[in-house]
Amino acid sequence: MSNKWNQLFFESEIPFYIYKLNKGDSLIFKYQTKYKPLIIVFYGTVYIMKIFTNSESIFLAILTNKSIIDFNFNFLDSNYVYYKVVALENTYFIKFFWLDYIAHCQYLSTSIKLLDLFRYTLRQYESSSYVLMHKSIRYRVVQLLLLLCKDFGVLNKNHILIPFELSQKTISYITGSNSITVNKVMNFLIKRLFIKYIVKNKILICYFSFFSYLRNNKIT
Repeated sequence: MSNKWNQLFFESEIPFYIYKLNKGDSLIFKYQTKYKPLIIVFYGTVYIMKIFTNSESIFLAILTNKSIIDFNFNFLDSNYVYYKVVALENTYFIKFFWLDYIAHCQYLSTSIKLLDLFRYTLRQYESSSYVLMHKSIRYRVVQLLLLLCKDFGVLNKNHILIPFELSQKTISYITGSNSITVNKVMNFLIKRLFIKYIVKNKILICYFSFFSYLRNNKIT
């Protein structure tokens, strides 16, 4: 755990718990009336889906370090939805409760840090929302790749590497499509030499030609 968060929580005497979510594992959250937990992502990457009782789902956001997970404000739809948090890589969380935070928080610095997390998380939700703005599945996949490159990509000589496994099943889940359609889009991008997808390792590489093409053709 980050030393600064460790220090802040201990100084404030706020009870907290540390959890690990292995790559591919998930957590389920529902609105709680009595105990209202908050969760800080302090290492790793997850994506969040809103799932309805009829099994339909909506992608909400991809969150990483310095993000905060809080579903306690959605009481109006608490009877027919729940939230699924899925780890794209091994991820660690700090879990604490609002009442404990209010009762024990005596340091202004801790409050400011928490507000910074909320601001950062809102920006991530906003960036993620662009994925579903497009009606076309091809454009949704393209927008998702751009988001991953911008927020998580590792820059190399002629490409950007997504530093965690990204299966086509995950891409279809996030974009609200099926694996067959996603496979067609990925094959199109691969044939145009815009991306390289290493199926065995589920590793994705986006070449600079991909970004040049999008800029020149105003796809985004």
